[in-house]
Amino acid sequence: MKTRYLKIIAVALFCWITLGIQAQTASESIGKEVTLLQPDFSAKWSIGIKLGASWTTISQSNWGRIDETYTSLYGGDIGVTARYAFTDWFALRADLSTMTRSYRMDRNLNYLDPVYTNHINRFVMLPIMADFSFGGKQLQGHAYCGGYGSYWWWESRDGRTYWMTDYYVYFENFDEDRKFNSEDQRFIGGVVGGFGVSYTLRSLSKKDIVSLDVLYYYDLVSHHKSYSHLSDPRYLNTLTVTIGWAFSF
Repeated sequence: MKTRYLKIIAVALFCWITLGIQAQTASESIGKEVTLLQPDFSAKWSIGIKLGASWTTISQSNWGRIDETYTSLYGGDIGVTARYAFTDWFALRADLSTMTRSYRMDRNLNYLDPVYTNHINRFVMLPIMADFSFGGKQLQGHAYCGGYGSYWWWESRDGRTYWMTDYYVYFENFDEDRKFNSEDQRFIGGVVGGFGVSYTLRSLSKKDIVSLDVLYYYDLVSHHKSYSHLSDPRYLNTLTVTIGWAFSF
């Protein structure tokens, strides 16, 4: 839990430092007679799509899991983006996407065959982020920080399991869709932050923008509910790398 609070503080400090740097740069360029936080009524919308890969790890206690090892699995992230620029260095951005947040569990005792389970989870994600930009008119860098809400709408499991009789041990493969139950917390939230780069394609259209973003999603809500007799929190942490195209107006 201590590590979780430290990460939240680190994200908050990242946003604060980024805001301070951008504010100092903006104040030097716009002059003393203009208030820094004065609204820019020529703000622009950008609407687009994004597509990329996700890489997920799970954080949980080791209680009752002495023979289990958890590793990351790759997935995908595809969705739409919307961005509203208040100034040339500050904007708000919201994404709506479906993201695969998966991981693998291996039983690491000396079984005759590998025994493992792949947990394939799909979420609807809605991050809302502050977007601090810097650079020139065409090539810009971006620093993002904010929060997100998500809905866990589907899970499937596949792998290899075993069962025993008095004389034999049998191994078999399985592939199934998992049914949710009362122990599942399907609405999840957390913090998100990262970096990106964008480029305006003036050779094609002054309104076409391509981008590359790297974001890290950190759950603050366990997807396993706590009860009076049992507390088994489980958090997903996902790194995404996406490319995007947007049309600004």
